[in-house]
Amino acid sequence: MMGNLSNLLHGTIRWTLLFMLLLLAGNSQTLTAQVVKDQLSQNVTHATTSKKHVDSLLKLANTKKDTATADAMRLFYLGMEDARMLKYNNGVAHALAGLAMCYNNNNEKDKALSCERMALHYCEDNPEGLEMQLNVYLFMSQTFYYKGKYDSSAFYRYTALDVLEAHNIKDTKMQTRVYCSLLDFWLNINENIQNDMHIQQVMGHVNNLVDSAKVKKDTMGLVLLYFYKAGYFNNILQNDSARAYCAAAIQMGKTKKMSASMEAGLLINTGLTYLDDKNPAPAIRYLEKAKALFPPNNHIRNRHQIFADICIGQGYLMQQQYSKAVAITLPALKDAEDRHMIHLLIGRGNQVLADAYEALGQYKKAAAYRKAYNIVRDSMMKVEKLELVYNLEMKYRIADKNKELAEKQLAITRNESRIKTKNMLIIAVSSGLLLILLVSLLIYRNNLHKQKLQLEKIRNLRQELQISNLQAMIAGEEKERSRIARDLHDGMGGTLGTIRTRLSAIFRRHTTTDVTEDFREVLQLLEEASIELRKTAHNLMPEILLQEGLIKATALFCERVNKGHTLEVNFQSLGICTGLSAEAELTIYRVIQELIHNILKHANAKHAIVQIACYETQLAVTVEDDGNGMLTNAQSDGIGLKTIRERVNSLSGFLHIDSVPGEGTSVHIEIGIKQNNTSRHAYQTSDC
Repeated sequence: MMGNLSNLLHGTIRWTLLFMLLLLAGNSQTLTAQVVKDQLSQNVTHATTSKKHVDSLLKLANTKKDTATADAMRLFYLGMEDARMLKYNNGVAHALAGLAMCYNNNNEKDKALSCERMALHYCEDNPEGLEMQLNVYLFMSQTFYYKGKYDSSAFYRYTALDVLEAHNIKDTKMQTRVYCSLLDFWLNINENIQNDMHIQQVMGHVNNLVDSAKVKKDTMGLVLLYFYKAGYFNNILQNDSARAYCAAAIQMGKTKKMSASMEAGLLINTGLTYLDDKNPAPAIRYLEKAKALFPPNNHIRNRHQIFADICIGQGYLMQQQYSKAVAITLPALKDAEDRHMIHLLIGRGNQVLADAYEALGQYKKAAAYRKAYNIVRDSMMKVEKLELVYNLEMKYRIADKNKELAEKQLAITRNESRIKTKNMLIIAVSSGLLLILLVSLLIYRNNLHKQKLQLEKIRNLRQELQISNLQAMIAGEEKERSRIARDLHDGMGGTLGTIRTRLSAIFRRHTTTDVTEDFREVLQLLEEASIELRKTAHNLMPEILLQEGLIKATALFCERVNKGHTLEVNFQSLGICTGLSAEAELTIYRVIQELIHNILKHANAKHAIVQIACYETQLAVTVEDDGNGMLTNAQSDGIGLKTIRERVNSLSGFLHIDSVPGEGTSVHIEIGIKQNNTSRHAYQTSDC
């Protein structure tokens, strides 16, 4: 599609107009290049600079070229001098292109063309330089367009397209600039584009670029594409679609801080759609917004301000405010004529003034402006006739090329038939080799998979053996705890009970006066020793755990800690724990005990939380405190933490410790629950 478009339009335009371009370009370049060089000598060169500094200067200058032209030009000249000192040719080209845009804004078209031609000489032979070359061609086409030289404008736009196709450039941003520039040219030159084959080809490229920009989320690319799509729909009188694209582009552009020129163009296009719909009030409102984007006191008005004023005059004309229409259109039309702005704009201004003066009864002035309008229309008709000649010549060229293509296609077909036989043989050999390679690969993968399975089985057996050893060690510890608990409860507990009974009998046989305070204190200490002994025995083998389960045993343990220490323990339970064996419950209970004892001994904490959460296939235990905190690396594990890790590992559980010195410690444990476990049973503690 690209090649057809370039061959159809550019080939004819290039050779027909090249001679005229060379004649027109020579004198202006000689005169204005000296002005640029004289300006360069007035700037100060920075002793220490870099490409990054130059790029920053040029980026800042670009933001000012529409609203503060003088400041922008000063920055472009500074950046250009630094780039020349660094031999940064692309930077010089960028600065010259920026100066050209500033000169265009100041209605100094010859200086703009001189800068653009100089910029072409500085474009380097690399992707950045190629992109700059494309941009310069497009800037030159705009300059010629503002000078009213549409043939030259078309020449440079299609030159840019040639560069794009010759280098097979796939960059969507560069494609967007070139195709939008072509669309912009034909939208302003040809008033009847709906059935134009060439414009439909360009719109096909534009629509493809819109899809690509949406995929890449290129917001600024979409803004530019929507701008020109809105112009297309405005041209074919589908103004609702045009306004929708303008509104979408403005909304997206505000998030990316688009330039004042782009926003003004979108607002003006929106205003034009309302004028076409004979609805002047919103049209004037949008046009005034466009004007407000630029400083009102510039000595040279921006082209957007001139365009907006002429369109506002048309709006006042529709509202039958004829004097206001004349007052705003007359100076805008003079500025447009002085700056050789596009014929369509000058024609619109003459038509507005002719209609306004006629309504005011000033028929001589109305006739003069009507005559000027007709001259512009005749000129545009000539352009349309020239376009028709181009189209006829291009059709003739297409016929010749189709004949050449047919002959080449026949030769290609013959070659393809010979190549096809060779390809079949190559495909057969390749398929056999590929099949052998595939079978070898499958055998290799199968052997590799078997090795992985064997290694996995070995790892599982080792892990199961380690867990069995841990469970056996823990079971031995629990049996020993049970034996000690029985010995304490039955042996030492019984002895203390007998002593307390005898002393109580002695106490009753004596009168109160014979009993000393020391005797009462001995009885009290004996009572406390019996209580502590029972607590110790219960902690070694808690009966409530065997009878009521993990939740109630843990709750009772936390309650006892609250009564006997300064640490306040808050116990929480979520869900109902089913499916846990008695061995697992006892192990978890011992882990909680060890964690609370560590808090009491080391943490210096005031509050702690113990939480047990039971889910369908998992039990989670969390113990937190607000104490001193501790180190969480492996080297910090003491005997207590090591024991806890071993107990959790014996249940194939997961242990995580999160601690910050001075902010407390949080221990989180997760243990899987087997769904098909047998019912809970008492833990066997006897040696029998």
